Amino acid sequence: MFDHPYILFLLSSARILTLLDGTTVPTGFWAEELIVPWRRLQQSGWTLYIATPDGNLPELDPDSLDPINLQGDIAKATWLKAQVSRIPELKTVLFLADLQDAQLDKMRGLFIPGGNGPLVDLAASSEVARLLRHCHDQHKVLATLCHGSAALLAVDHAPSPYTACALTCFSAAEEAATALAGRWPYTLEQRLRNAGFLVSVGECWQSHVVKGAKLLSGQNPASAPALTEAFMERLLITDSQGKTQ
Repeated sequence: MFDHPYILFLLSSARILTLLDGTTVPTGFWAEELIVPWRRLQQSGWTLYIATPDGNLPELDPDSLDPINLQGDIAKATWLKAQVSRIPELKTVLFLADLQDAQLDKMRGLFIPGGNGPLVDLAASSEVARLLRHCHDQHKVLATLCHGSAALLAVDHAPSPYTACALTCFSAAEEAATALAGRWPYTLEQRLRNAGFLVSVGECWQSHVVKGAKLLSGQNPASAPALTEAFMERLLITDSQGKTQ
């Protein structure tokens, strides 16, 4: 392990999302937001690992396999479920605290998919803040997708180095159009704005990707293909720059 350059996927291991009214719903990572970049990067020959803030196994958000959330596409839901089952790394995740600088040095990029789980644990983890600081300081390629952008709210001993960066996330309008409307624990778009990020959102449910110098981000599941391609393009650029230095 860590003998070759690799891409790290950071997933939530949260199981429960507590809503404003005190009720709870199952949560986790969003299937499509993991599968799309995972398959593309794997097909390109990258070594891939998965980490969670506490080393616990990530949980699949059941809503991400509900055909209602996939434009009624039952076949797509079946395909996504099968693809998730074919990722053995979901059963052998890394614990962020165990990743030392020498191991992180081999990391070429960090991809953070969404689902509602990141609102719970990624946003509040000092280990996530440490990982993000490493990415910033060592110029690693970083991509956040949908609610995965909640990870950027994590802070440790200093403000996030990505504060004031342009980015996108699952929009307030999209949150208001879900079954959790009015009950979200917080509105991610507003929290990011309040923290100093320059948030740009596009039309609901349409692909929208923001390509910043330090950060790549996608608004929603529909943004996964375009964000993945932008991520891979950035990897090629940084890799070629590294070889010429």
